[in-house]
Amino acid sequence: MVKLVATDLDGTLLGTDKVIPAEIFPLAHALKNKGVLFVPSSGSSPYTLYENFRPIADDIDFICDNGAVAISGGEIIYSRPVPREIVTEVLEWSKGEDAHVLLCGSQTTYLESVEGTKYEPHVKPYYFRRVSRDELWKVQDDINKIAICDLRNPRTGSFDRLVKMLGGRAAATVSGEVWMDVMQNGIDKGKALTAIQKHRGITADETVAFGDFYNDIPLLKCAKYAYVMKNANEDMFEYGNRIADSNDEGGVLKVIREIVAGTFR
Repeated sequence: MVKLVATDLDGTLLGTDKVIPAEIFPLAHALKNKGVLFVPSSGSSPYTLYENFRPIADDIDFICDNGAVAISGGEIIYSRPVPREIVTEVLEWSKGEDAHVLLCGSQTTYLESVEGTKYEPHVKPYYFRRVSRDELWKVQDDINKIAICDLRNPRTGSFDRLVKMLGGRAAATVSGEVWMDVMQNGIDKGKALTAIQKHRGITADETVAFGDFYNDIPLLKCAKYAYVMKNANEDMFEYGNRIADSNDEGGVLKVIREIVAGTFR
């Protein structure tokens, strides 16, 4: 019996238009009525996800900042901020890169202003609650994730340089076509999902998960029913045991409809 549905957002629940499908709100209510918990999982911070899912925010749990924070029943049940010295070193490293750094804190997101820059269209959809600061190293808030926007494509070089600089003291991952994340070692969406499962008394055998990108692999490993989206890179399919129709075809919605209708097998 399914008791939890966890889904990535970009490239998974969201189509290429980056808009949350309106149908997910009544579907999430229908899941709740059947005793099934809906859990969006994203690189976005808690305040962004809460705003995105405002109509149902009090009825669902969240995996935020790519697994650095888990929220259940409106309370943070899992949080692993980045060590302060790593924050300082990443900021120093970024001075030699053509990239923009965002510090995702517990209160808001801190960044140098992107207004009118090439980064603005990439930052605004995900970080609409933000504070511009000229001296980011002075921020005192807990930083759950460092997000780095590199429009050159991180896999062409900056990611390797970032990993080398970190030297294993923190974890770096490519989280999107132009995004990298730095988090405390051992943090991923799977550990946050495990925290929610434990808190709610739900097992992996009762969990459905959806993902399309490499940072979703730990999430998929925590679910008996692990769906990789048809639009994912080909090397992702080995990490799932089922394939969902593409994000633009509403693949996640189709499976949730089956769960609500009682026809899911």
